[in-house]
Amino acid sequence: MKTSAATQHTAQNPDSTCLSTILNARSIAIVGASDDPGKIAGRPLAYMLARGYTGDIYPVNPARQIVQGQTSYPSLSAIGRPIDLAIIGTAAERVETIVQEGIALGVKAFVIFSSGFAEVGEQGRAMQDRLQQLASTHGVAIIGPNSLGVVNSRNGLIASFTTALENTPVVQGGFAFASQSGALGAYWLDIVLRSGLGFSQWITTGNECNVDIADALHHLVDDEHTRVIGLYIEDIRRPLEFRKALQRAATAGKPVIAIKSGRSVAGQLAAASHTGALAGNDTLYDACLSQFGAIRVDSLTEMMDMARLLTQGATPAGRRLGVMSVSGGAGVLIADACEPFKLTLPAPSEPTKKALREILPPFVHPANPLDITGNVLQDTSLISRTMDTLTQANEVDAIVLFIGMMHSIADVFTDTLTKAKQSVQCPIIVIWVGAMEESIQQLEAHDIPVFLDIPQAIQAIARGIQAHEQRSRMATQLSPNTYQLAGALPATTLSEWDSKQLLRTQKAIRLPAGTLISETPGTKTAAPGFPAVAKLQSAELLHKSDAGGVILPLHDQKAVDDATQTLHHKGQALGIAVQGVLVEAMIPFDHELLLGLQRHPRFGPVLSLARGGIEAELDPDVVTRLLPLNENDIVMMLEGLRSAALLQGFRGGPRVDMQAISQSIARLCDWFLSQDLAELEINPLAVKGDQLWALDALITTGTIQK
Repeated sequence: MKTSAATQHTAQNPDSTCLSTILNARSIAIVGASDDPGKIAGRPLAYMLARGYTGDIYPVNPARQIVQGQTSYPSLSAIGRPIDLAIIGTAAERVETIVQEGIALGVKAFVIFSSGFAEVGEQGRAMQDRLQQLASTHGVAIIGPNSLGVVNSRNGLIASFTTALENTPVVQGGFAFASQSGALGAYWLDIVLRSGLGFSQWITTGNECNVDIADALHHLVDDEHTRVIGLYIEDIRRPLEFRKALQRAATAGKPVIAIKSGRSVAGQLAAASHTGALAGNDTLYDACLSQFGAIRVDSLTEMMDMARLLTQGATPAGRRLGVMSVSGGAGVLIADACEPFKLTLPAPSEPTKKALREILPPFVHPANPLDITGNVLQDTSLISRTMDTLTQANEVDAIVLFIGMMHSIADVFTDTLTKAKQSVQCPIIVIWVGAMEESIQQLEAHDIPVFLDIPQAIQAIARGIQAHEQRSRMATQLSPNTYQLAGALPATTLSEWDSKQLLRTQKAIRLPAGTLISETPGTKTAAPGFPAVAKLQSAELLHKSDAGGVILPLHDQKAVDDATQTLHHKGQALGIAVQGVLVEAMIPFDHELLLGLQRHPRFGPVLSLARGGIEAELDPDVVTRLLPLNENDIVMMLEGLRSAALLQGFRGGPRVDMQAISQSIARLCDWFLSQDLAELEINPLAVKGDQLWALDALITTGTIQK
């Protein structure tokens, strides 16, 4: 996506009809229309004439009276009829004048193919800003500039010059796509049409001077013909609005499959703490997507695999799979592929085994996976009868059938499976190595997804279940307070002492007893308990251990006095303003975490939980989520850590009360949101049983700038 300088937006209402106006337009003017159907401004007219668009089309070209057999007009005003949508394919310098003319005539929507705007420099950016201002002032919708356009398969509207439609007929379906890249959008369209999967609507947003990816998602949630939504994202101008759109999609039961480019750490927050590094840009996008039930994939191929499952409503309701295979080896491979995704293959009950023995040949052992052997070549009815038996006892949530080639009886196979689909009470998912395209299309026409190999099938099943589970858990509704961003205040990072003084106003996390010892000659302050730790305090020294600013353990008062003197000298040697030395009683604990709360300037409030201590950045083990969160959400975050087994008492180690500490963390999150804070980091957050202790803390007030 090319960066837009626009900072305002007209469509703040989730029910905005701006894209509906475009995609359901009944009258279209094509400004700059070419008589050559192969040129950019000639393709939309050629496509719509050939594909049966039923509305009115008005080519606008002052140099021609006839364009591709249609009457041409010298300008928009010369048409003399109402225009719903104007497609503009002229030089960039003419676009603004054309949009102004259209607005004066009552045109409410524009698709701008023209490039040469913000993507090429400051002059282009200024032109794009003026387009944005026109849209905002007059309440019109603009897609682009620098957009490949939009397509609606239902009404034949093709406001696009994509080459994906040159030789391929439009196929209607329930899959929709919105892309910030025109090229990726074209590749998606080509794959969907060639596969026979079909689509409902296709949107490329270009430079997003007005209509953006959040608008596109809101629109597709409302589109009655869209069942599954695909996205290609490079950056999101309005993450909070996008987040609302994701929640609407989840509430509407419309799965979202997203490709988000840019997994690098570039562009992370410039924060002094570990939290800024752990909750980097891509981490926040990932949290936003997964938290609201979207499925993040890495390629168009993966997206199509997921779409096969989701558009046909074949996502299992649970994780129990019944596996049938014509190859024993393939059954083992499927079992191996299921284990990392926590998909289970439950053994049949004794009554089910008995029923299977009555159906299957005597040499077939009733098990899961079930090797039905190549005997199905002689009697394909074994497949449907076995499926009925496996599902009647409600012991599995889906049937996964593996077959290979079988081209000579492919028609018999497809007939058998489509008939079985009518009686089997759970999804049927087929892995067919070497399947012919005709067989795939026949099965998928009956909502039986077909995969060509084991790994992509099992991965799609697992991701589909995971996303379904997350959408089902989304009981928390967003409120305006959720979207409070960091205030427009200069960022100020407090020392540990000052941070802990502020933390003492909350009741969720405990703090060690401690005292601040100044450098006043002869000052002697008793330690709050032994063993103790002494820590040099300065707002200029945030990572004390790295600079030798921590001394422990201290077992008597003399050790405390010596450590205090040593640390004051350390501060002088470092040339920093020293607040004093914090002496605290050391708290015994079983585990240590890192907790980071951040009011991100774009994504809003964020919680990160990670393995704590000095290894937090060396080998990050972190889970990040967007607030609000309840205690069950936080339990899931803790369970999502790679080191979660340690918290759960791995090999007899100390267990923590996950529910209790999650409840405390949830209360701390509420406290954070009630304060004028940009960031809070506790590292380590000591854990023992059901108690949490902030052993070190760092608070930043105001705004952290990107």
